[in-house]
Amino acid sequence: MEIIFLDDILKKYRKNKVLNGLTLNVEKGEILGIMGKSGCGKTTLLKGLIGMINYDSGKIYFNGEKINILNKNFLRNRVGFASQENMLYEELTLMENIVYYGKLYNLKKSEIIENASQLLGLSGLSNSKRLLIKNFSGGMKKRANILVSLVHDPDVLILDEPTTGLDPILRSSIWEYILKINKQGKTVIVSSHLIEELQEYCTNVAFMHRGRILGKYDIKDKEKFSEETLNKIFIKWLS
Repeated sequence: MEIIFLDDILKKYRKNKVLNGLTLNVEKGEILGIMGKSGCGKTTLLKGLIGMINYDSGKIYFNGEKINILNKNFLRNRVGFASQENMLYEELTLMENIVYYGKLYNLKKSEIIENASQLLGLSGLSNSKRLLIKNFSGGMKKRANILVSLVHDPDVLILDEPTTGLDPILRSSIWEYILKINKQGKTVIVSSHLIEELQEYCTNVAFMHRGRILGKYDIKDKEKFSEETLNKIFIKWLS
């Protein structure tokens, strides 16, 4: 079942078509990796999905329901987002950040506390909720950023380069956390330049180039991926 379907999406900056008739379907419960060269439109695509910008034209369907393309609040309430940069306030504790972000979504304090309890356990940060963010390690900050993006219990989690700057061990631990979130019923969309990670952890990968989705592939397709890597397939598309 499709949770998100984007149809013929256009986004222009002056005369430059950053998204040029883009069509993409996201299945409920999948981990979708999006890969493409710098400047292909990935960031613009994600910003539109989280309600940070408006697409100029096209259609958006959420759980089969067509929504107003200008309805940012609809998307914000149903999608969580964690960027590659730290979104947390360094001089606040993790719990204070959780409360702050929860209030941004107009959650009651009882709802914030209830959601936080589950999310802290899932992230392995229960014993660190009273620590200032500035005292967190890089890996802890990554997990904490993902945690606060889930405080309003969204249906979809979008992650932009979630393991950038981390060593292999920490990258593995972040992906273990992402897989746990997915098993809780969340659909996950991940943008990354680390092709090997996408092939190892995602269920599907979409190739993006010049504002369009070139193709979407099921990683479990053994016939396709037994001998070829995502990188080789992507290069074929561009040649």
